[in-house]
Amino acid sequence: MKRLALLILILAILGAGGTLTALTGSDWSATAMPGAKVQCADPACSVFLAEPWQAGQLILLVGFILFNMIGIGATLAIVLWFLNKQVATVRAQPSADTQNTASIEKA
Repeated sequence: MKRLALLILILAILGAGGTLTALTGSDWSATAMPGAKVQCADPACSVFLAEPWQAGQLILLVGFILFNMIGIGATLAIVLWFLNKQVATVRAQPSADTQNTASIEKA
């Protein structure tokens, strides 16, 4: 029952998102969202439209953030791989306690 409720919730969210997309995707010069007021049709002063240089700046910003996030992830992966390699090396070595008990048993 919980899975069915979760599925219905997800479908409702997707339906609401699709409705908002249909409302905003048809005509950007008119009121794009219910209740929103567009004061002018000029892209320079509209919050719903972007001029080409503004779109370029957005693409550069998103690319910069994505590049840095991938770099951070790769750096952390390399550091953790080296740390895990060292831990595996230490675990593979016999400890001092086992060496002492082995030498006592031999004597």
